[in-house]
Amino acid sequence: MASDPIAVLLIAGFSILAAIMFWHVAELLAFLKAVLFYPYSLDYGEGIVWQQMRDMLRGTAYSPLQVYPAIVYHYPPVYHMTSAALAAFTGMDQLVAGRTVSILSTFATAYIVGLLSARALPEEAGGRVRAICATMAGLFFLTCYPVLVWTPLMRVDMLSGALGLAGILLALRALDRPAWIYGAVALFLLSVYAKQISIAAPMAAFSVLLLVRPRLAVRGVGFSLILGLLALAWLSWATDGGFLTHILAYNINRFMPSSFGEILLPQLFSHIMLIALSVLGAAASWQAIRRNLADCSSLVLIRKALARNRAAVAALMLLIFLALKTIMLLGILKSGASFNYMIEWFSAVAIFAGMALAPLAARAMRQMSADRALSPVLVVLALVAMPLQLAFLPRYFPDAQVLAQAMTLKSMAGARIVERIASSSRPVIADDMTLLIRARRNVEWESAITAELGQLGKYDQDAFTKLVRAHCFGLFVIEGETDQPPFKVRYNPPVAEAILSAYPKEEKINGFSLRTPSATPEANKGCPTERHRANS
Repeated sequence: MASDPIAVLLIAGFSILAAIMFWHVAELLAFLKAVLFYPYSLDYGEGIVWQQMRDMLRGTAYSPLQVYPAIVYHYPPVYHMTSAALAAFTGMDQLVAGRTVSILSTFATAYIVGLLSARALPEEAGGRVRAICATMAGLFFLTCYPVLVWTPLMRVDMLSGALGLAGILLALRALDRPAWIYGAVALFLLSVYAKQISIAAPMAAFSVLLLVRPRLAVRGVGFSLILGLLALAWLSWATDGGFLTHILAYNINRFMPSSFGEILLPQLFSHIMLIALSVLGAAASWQAIRRNLADCSSLVLIRKALARNRAAVAALMLLIFLALKTIMLLGILKSGASFNYMIEWFSAVAIFAGMALAPLAARAMRQMSADRALSPVLVVLALVAMPLQLAFLPRYFPDAQVLAQAMTLKSMAGARIVERIASSSRPVIADDMTLLIRARRNVEWESAITAELGQLGKYDQDAFTKLVRAHCFGLFVIEGETDQPPFKVRYNPPVAEAILSAYPKEEKINGFSLRTPSATPEANKGCPTERHRANS
């Protein structure tokens, strides 16, 4: 076979792009190794998720909100129980188990992203082309910044996203083996019962199935309703109605338009080349679907044409998923939202970015005629702009040695704070809630959610302020400075003023401010007592 210089250059381009992404994945693995066993919070939300899991195991979760204790259970229990099961089965520390669930879910998601990208390619694409596109799609997902920073956290998002994508995969397989629809339903429900807003995947799957295989879709929707309502009824009964109250009535947030400029826009800009590549892939997929349906003048003919083309069905399902997740990006404009609201969206973006590479992969593998012109925009974007952006963006992670030293120092500081918490004869409030659990205490009040509820008039801040001024707490462990965020965000002005006034003594330990009263206060019979103090 004659040498094809274009194919050689394309193979070189793919190799460079893949090498850069593998370099980023290697950095991610080094980061995971350094932080997995860190005994305290990597993120504010880890401590409360861990405490929620502990309360679920005790059977006290979703209890009515009081002035104190005041804990909101933001999510259904699937992630918490998965983490608890892993910890119980392996003997692993519960925090480490939760992080491990997230890490495994991240790599599972990358694998499923690759499978879906390959499955949605036109039928004429060869096996090697599918393999290249699938590999690139999975790597694209693993190099997205929100994915990188969220992977090691004990948070619900990675598991929920993996389950949703797996549900789409089984829904597509159900076209040939209808019994798979029950597996898809189970995965969709597990995803929703891990994070209640994870509805984009089942909506995309069933909307397309209703068009292509109405009976199969009705069977799946019916089974979903029965199983989902049974689970809801059981959770409501087991919690005396508290389950719905917590995930709907208590789990509320203020509108924060500043997140558009602080979180959403910077991430869109830093991934602009990947997004542009995904747009090309989505456009090519839509054009392929339209060509497949060009001669269809009725719904019946459309249904028959799609039923004959599994790739078109997959592409349509994934296009709807991408559209829904794009709309749901607006969820980032609420207080408390962060990069996690972009993770599922980036999984869809990565799928179509991988698919966009199909013409280049086909030419590189010499499965496309040398006479067919390649899009210069696609070539430059995929094999020049993308590698440059990935290579020259700021490093995501610090040097491994520097990170290890930082983790050691933070662990030592955390141990000092834990000793202080453990020695307190009164309840303690801490921003890093894992410190309380390590001190064999319980998280019984969370600052961020009570600030939200207090601002909206759903939590009695005045009553809590009275407890603070009565010195009902041994100390407050505040993250950062008290004149700037996160303190000013997590504590509304009346509560913040009471803390600073009643607990004026300040001791700094590694970025935390330990605030105590100026003198040992007398016992106050009106102060609440701790629950489950002896439990670890």
